[in-house]
Amino acid sequence: MTSTVEYNKELVRRYYAAATSNLSEMDQIVTAGFVDHHFPPTLPPGPDGAKQFFTNILGSVFGAMRIEHYDLAAEADKVYCFFALHATHTGEFAGIAPSGKELVIPAVSHFRIEAGKLAEGWEIFDSGALLQQMQAKHAE
Repeated sequence: MTSTVEYNKELVRRYYAAATSNLSEMDQIVTAGFVDHHFPPTLPPGPDGAKQFFTNILGSVFGAMRIEHYDLAAEADKVYCFFALHATHTGEFAGIAPSGKELVIPAVSHFRIEAGKLAEGWEIFDSGALLQQMQAKHAE
């Protein structure tokens, strides 16, 4: 039998897998009221907001996305994840034209689980590293 902590960690793994490959799974992973506090406030809550973020916002800048998990820690209804997004720079971002090169963007996320689904999320990504990589790719 899987413990609650292990289930919650697997739920976060599933979230990131769905975000980069099969967005239809968001309906089973996040609550109807899911809010990720790093998403633009104009997005709706729940699975639709998550799908829009990963398609219209992240997907408009990056292609061939994959997540590499470095560490997951969980306690009660919280999961913390240190990971990196590996993605191809395919769209303009912050005035920087697409380079077509792979970028690695380190990030840390924190999720709250409610009734077996993700209910709330927070994320901090290394925006300085992102911009530095994008600019360096153009200098090559």
